[in-house]
Amino acid sequence: MVGIRARWAAFITEAGASAGHRQGVAPVSPPRTSRRPVLLAAASLAALPAMRRAQAVDPASAPRRVERWQDLQAALFDGRVTERAVAGALELAAPRRAVDAAAVPVSVALSPDLASGLRALWLVVDENPAPLAVHAEPGPAGGLRSFSTVLRVDAHTLVHAVAETTDGRLLETSSFVEASRGFSAPLNVDFYEARPGMGRMRLGMPEGPPTPGRSVPVHLSVSHPNTTGMQIDGRSRAPLPVSFLHRVEIRYRGAEVLRIEAETSVAEDPAFAFTLSGEPGGELRVEAEDSDGRRFRSAWTLGVTG
Repeated sequence: MVGIRARWAAFITEAGASAGHRQGVAPVSPPRTSRRPVLLAAASLAALPAMRRAQAVDPASAPRRVERWQDLQAALFDGRVTERAVAGALELAAPRRAVDAAAVPVSVALSPDLASGLRALWLVVDENPAPLAVHAEPGPAGGLRSFSTVLRVDAHTLVHAVAETTDGRLLETSSFVEASRGFSAPLNVDFYEARPGMGRMRLGMPEGPPTPGRSVPVHLSVSHPNTTGMQIDGRSRAPLPVSFLHRVEIRYRGAEVLRIEAETSVAEDPAFAFTLSGEPGGELRVEAEDSDGRRFRSAWTLGVTG
């Protein structure tokens, strides 16, 4: 898997030139509503017109937005062009007007045919300082029929979901979201007080464990401030350092379920929902790493009742 940060760093360059423990199952409490350089975020804001952020509401089909998406496609997909997904194959749900720009829920649903041939799923927030929010690759134990997370949105923007298929196609759909300043919104908790609890994980399985022929939803959250470099430290009044969860690997009964690479567009206390298939009674193991090299692990045994 090509690193999400490597792809984004390449885009910036191009634009500038032109703790492990075991836990029991508990319901997920959704979030509030090599180290990546801090200069990367600054560079993304200062880059050429391809990097501009929206300053006012304009139609989702406005020429500027179309051009922006074309630029992102060229950078993120090695020059390949996406095609619009047919109705019912790939659906993206996001609020038209966000209640909280720092916590915008986004959900993707895939048809059975598309899910069976899925190589990777991308979430792109076009006008964010770090547009590439999530890159997820399902494993054989996944059967990824749906995927949800919570994102920061820094300006009125199109949010794109792109499904890369095993035969190399890029199917996309999009939704327009009105929000602003999600990247600079203050954290829910004091950054320094939150650091000791980084990596604490919670798991929710509202429909219980999987059974043969039946995939079930899984809700995973990881405690982490996921700072962007644009929030202000309430103590010193200086910007907080960039620190975010960038890799999550999930396995069930030893088989890979899902690999996620994420960026600062993912909200504080990253939360992910996905589907899991297989037989009950196995161990679900999660390993994660943040941009500072801290590693976190948790595991749960999924019994008859989850």
